[in-house]
Amino acid sequence: MRQLAIKNLVEFQFSKPPLYGIQRLRLTPKENERQRVISWDIILKGAKKETEYLDHHGNFCCLLTFEKDITLISIMAEGVVEIRKTIGVINDVSEIPNWLFKRHTYLAKPGRNIKEFCKQFSAKTMPDLDLIYGVAKSLKNFLTYSIGTTEIGTTAEEAFLLKTGVCQDFSHILISCMRELNFPARYVSGYLKMDDREDQEATHAWTEVYVDNLGWVGIDVSNNIIVDDNYIVLATGFDYKDAKPIHGLQFESENTSIKTAIQVQQQSLRVEK
Repeated sequence: MRQLAIKNLVEFQFSKPPLYGIQRLRLTPKENERQRVISWDIILKGAKKETEYLDHHGNFCCLLTFEKDITLISIMAEGVVEIRKTIGVINDVSEIPNWLFKRHTYLAKPGRNIKEFCKQFSAKTMPDLDLIYGVAKSLKNFLTYSIGTTEIGTTAEEAFLLKTGVCQDFSHILISCMRELNFPARYVSGYLKMDDREDQEATHAWTEVYVDNLGWVGIDVSNNIIVDDNYIVLATGFDYKDAKPIHGLQFESENTSIKTAIQVQQQSLRVEK
């Protein structure tokens, strides 16, 4: 068992005061058998909270609107989450049937090249976990992590052809492969406690694959393959669009800059006497 303290600051600078602006936040960690929220708060400047709700994936959403005559929106999400040590498996009960996570989406749809890559695994007879980890390890050896080579709208097939990308792309590629091999797979957004630093510039993304009689198995192609107690889940979905931490729009104004600062720290556990 460990406790992780998170601070996530996001600032949006606008060219002029928007006529109207709205954002949906998925910046509150999900609660499940693996993680428990001890404390959490979202502090807003230049915006006000309108409502909170759970979406169809069970993600906690906060809907906010912009205040008048502002040119800067500041969002600070912070709190403490307790993580239980597991082997990266979550028995998450969803209102969405597992078979729907085999359905291809635009961002994670396999093209000719991903389908060809998957053929080497489709004929193999091995335990499900061995096959899944085999695909993940092959992708990790094949892909190179590189910032700036892809965009938010880059599809799995496009990133696969480039052989490069970031955690979002690697997650979409693995999802695409798993669905092609008839496994339910979903996209996960969240935080990762790094061993070498506390300060980070962005949230993280990885993949969960459903295995019968076991549950959702977390896999991170970008890093160590197996998801452990360094990972904090914010949201899950069919692909990035369902789990993006912040999504919004404004009228008659443009973003001139976006600043993000994230800090994930190990917190000392309090021992009761």
